[in-house]
Amino acid sequence: MAKCYFELRKQAARGTDSIAADMMRHLHARQHLGKVVVICENPAALLAASRKQWLKLARTIQKHRSSTLNADKILKYTHTITNMQHLSFTTKTPLERPEADIYFLTGHNCSLVPVHCYSLYFTTSLPIATAREMIGQLPVEALLIDYDHSMPWAKLGLQSKTALESQVDSEWKQVQHFLKSNGIAINRLMNDGVHDIEAMDDALDTMLGISHRVLRIANEFQRALELARPLRIQKSMRQQYDAFVLLAYRVQALSPGAMTQHFLESYNEDDTFFLYDIGKQRMELWDLGEPFIEVVERHRRAGRHNLVQALRVAAS
Repeated sequence: MAKCYFELRKQAARGTDSIAADMMRHLHARQHLGKVVVICENPAALLAASRKQWLKLARTIQKHRSSTLNADKILKYTHTITNMQHLSFTTKTPLERPEADIYFLTGHNCSLVPVHCYSLYFTTSLPIATAREMIGQLPVEALLIDYDHSMPWAKLGLQSKTALESQVDSEWKQVQHFLKSNGIAINRLMNDGVHDIEAMDDALDTMLGISHRVLRIANEFQRALELARPLRIQKSMRQQYDAFVLLAYRVQALSPGAMTQHFLESYNEDDTFFLYDIGKQRMELWDLGEPFIEVVERHRRAGRHNLVQALRVAAS
């Protein structure tokens, strides 16, 4: 049986809309992980309520996008909105609708779990035998979110979600050790909640010189972060995560090889963090109205030779 985890949650008030609202807020933080299954008594009703809440969340993010001039945030919000609009809700089984993203099923037709299902929500009870069968089909480190609280998950071999959260702390210590050993003070990359551009560029120059190691460590941290979210942490710590993942993204964008969105689908309790619009050109991330030749010259004068070389290669 796969090593899985469980989380016990309660909706704020009674009613289908209440549980749908809490579930969609929770799912919003995990939407990039993979397929989702919701086990409930009335799939059609809960699907309708959940889709309503999902669209409400999307509209909120659209308002955030329209109220900011920050280029990174605009890209992040655009990507998030696009992903949310393309997620497919269904009451069909994975056999009937293998291309769907979020399945609303009863306890009678949930015996087959879709591949890459990392989030499984329960709003009703299940026979233990059925639960065992479902758990056996889940990937390692999948999370079961339980609103019913009648299933003895620990007795079925599952661990609390706090174990996933502890893994984030462990991986972050590895990140801090790595950065410190390379002369990067992560807590100095922010100034009053805003990225210090010079400090970020200096850190990026250093990281480009050891890009393979940076991406390996960032991958390990990112994966732990993905699996544990939503995650409540202090704002100062979230900002450090933000700065590191943003740097990892820029190292990736300026390194040879295929460009992916992996680092950019990252945790943020309030938003969804910094995300990349794959339709944009890479160089737009550094386009602040400054001519390219002046950007390169500025970094050359600052002694950021790794960054200068990477920018020239990316622009060629």
